[in-house]
Amino acid sequence: MRKFILSSLELTSQIAIFLILLSGLVNGAIGGGFRGIGGAVTGGAIGFLVALVFCVVVFGALYLLMEIAENTRRTAESIEAMRERRYD
Repeated sequence: MRKFILSSLELTSQIAIFLILLSGLVNGAIGGGFRGIGGAVTGGAIGFLVALVFCVVVFGALYLLMEIAENTRRTAESIEAMRERRYD
């Protein structure tokens, strides 16, 4: 069950990253579009970069927490295995 939850969380976050980057690009282009085509391109690039920084911070922290949980689980399993070998 844990693997299913983590894999679905990873898939959901990848979809969210794509949608956030796309919305940053579109919203920046719409916001900069009032200044002509150059403004739309510049606004789209700036919107994309802002969305990219947001995704790196938020989803980077999420992936970091998932890795910490995985490493903690592996460490606990290896300590348990060492204890079993010592008492055998």
